[in-house]
Amino acid sequence: MSIFSFYAARLCAATVALISLNGCSVSHSTQFSDSDQRFPTSVDSYSNYLRDVEAYLYAQRVFIGNNKAQEITMNMPFECASQVSDTGILLVHGLGDSPYFFRDVAQALCNEGIRVRTILLPGHGSKPGDMLSVSYEQWQNETNHHIRLFSREVENMYIGGFSTGANLTTIASFSMAEKYDVKGLIHFSPAFKSRFFVSRLAPYIDQLFPWPNVEEEDNPSRYNSTAMPGFAAYQESVNVLQDLFSQSNEEARTLKVPVFMVVAEKDSVVDTQKIAEQFRDNFTHAKKCLIWQGEHSPALPSKLIVQQTMKLPQQRISAASHMSTLFSDKNSLYGTQSRFRICDNGQGSDEEARCNAGEEVWYGPWGYEAEEEEVGNVYARLTYNPYFDTMVEQLLAFTGKSKASRLCASN
Repeated sequence: MSIFSFYAARLCAATVALISLNGCSVSHSTQFSDSDQRFPTSVDSYSNYLRDVEAYLYAQRVFIGNNKAQEITMNMPFECASQVSDTGILLVHGLGDSPYFFRDVAQALCNEGIRVRTILLPGHGSKPGDMLSVSYEQWQNETNHHIRLFSREVENMYIGGFSTGANLTTIASFSMAEKYDVKGLIHFSPAFKSRFFVSRLAPYIDQLFPWPNVEEEDNPSRYNSTAMPGFAAYQESVNVLQDLFSQSNEEARTLKVPVFMVVAEKDSVVDTQKIAEQFRDNFTHAKKCLIWQGEHSPALPSKLIVQQTMKLPQQRISAASHMSTLFSDKNSLYGTQSRFRICDNGQGSDEEARCNAGEEVWYGPWGYEAEEEEVGNVYARLTYNPYFDTMVEQLLAFTGKSKASRLCASN
């Protein structure tokens, strides 16, 4: 799950605390102070960018474990199949996350002859305190810069991202898709619209209430805590995108670019029904596909959607989560063989303690509302995609690396 999913659910409580003057105490540890060194942006080449980001992370990251090299690698932007020039995909991560979120997808695609490149958004990869000085404009400018760089190196360029990264690349497409000949958009759990009205307050209270919640940092691939300016930057991306989608002129509000999306129906914060509507109405190219992980399919022609049930009791899965779309069950951190669990999942403190103690758990999104037959289950976050291989097959069809007739074909 992108970090904004966790914080949107708590933003209401944070706002109440602010109004009642009972705000959280601000930690003064190095984790929660911003760096005195500027994150490298607008670097003239990708190789120089990798060099500069690595130097920045080694200088500024507050490490959470003893394996510093591993933590740097997990947070570094990366590229695979770099010798390929015919087809490439540029991917942008979500709020609080890192390029590690694309490792499984990238490796699967690179193995099939597709070049995949990722970037690290400013404020990420080092320490939560560096989110105190981020802005939507900074993230959008960096995304646009890397689209321009990558367009010079591949003939058929696709762009996309996870969560907030999907917002940034969609916004870029309105002004850049035609100029840079973008062949398609590839989105995982796009965060086009939040379910929570109160999230709209974030851009207005980010300086007054910088830390809505502070958590122990125990995940080497993402932040558990985020500063309100980071959440506000996400919300600004929503505002900009929704303004584009709601233009009075149909030509202005639609994108004639092929699009591929993977959406978890029970995503607890993202308004998935709205996303399905905008997939239908705002993306007008005939080549498009929505993989819908859930039980209640949106009103779309069958040729445009692959529905995948997430009621998988044999795997103790109740529903897909925001983050689960991206990872293989073999992922070393998030797969089935890992001992790492995300137990802070919107359930009661007793259930969370039982999860942390190692009891048998079921898996779902943050804040999952158990159905009658599931009451009493202890939940952890679902962190992998049980249909990962099927999703990769569909991605290959979308990018023309397998028979196009297979695109959006149910398996």
